[in-house]
Amino acid sequence: MLLLTALTACWLTAGCGQRERHATADSTATAAAGTATGDSVVTAAAIGKLLRQGMAHDKAGRYAQAARCYRLAAMMGDDKAQNNLGVLYKDGQGVSQDYAEAARWFSKAARKGNVLAQSNLAWLLQNGLGVEKDYPEAMRLYRQCAARNHAAALNNLGTMFLHGMGVPCDSDSALHYFTLAAEQGLPIAVQNKQRLEN
Repeated sequence: MLLLTALTACWLTAGCGQRERHATADSTATAAAGTATGDSVVTAAAIGKLLRQGMAHDKAGRYAQAARCYRLAAMMGDDKAQNNLGVLYKDGQGVSQDYAEAARWFSKAARKGNVLAQSNLAWLLQNGLGVEKDYPEAMRLYRQCAARNHAAALNNLGTMFLHGMGVPCDSDSALHYFTLAAEQGLPIAVQNKQRLEN
């Protein structure tokens, strides 16, 4: 077990904490999608405003204010706000660090197909933070993200194959995923690929 821990420390995962950085007109209306009432337009506009304010506070390092904005938009069902609030809980920025609460918000956004939330939740599951360690579920979520060519998920799939986390050890599959992530310019994947090739 000590050897596996030492080996795992040498290979890098892309980590958790990927935030949404841009709000678009389409992305701010997720809670109101599918309805055509006047109230839904107001709701979408309110969500969009809260999300943009949260992102501005987040970027400026005003995490408590960001958390308040994200929480309001998240409670209205916005998946980007749910993901970003999860990141704040994971990192303990503006709120007390709480992996279980992070997992709760990531789960909400992941169920809506938010690729960042899926990858962030997979990382928590892979590492048993705030949730029970669950390699098969982490692998399932990473594969969903990989199907959408998500670099961090591709890298983390490589790490799971390399170390046999829920799958047999397979250095060829690990190299395949590291290469796909490295081709997108993910520095950690470039390092992992080079280590495995040497």
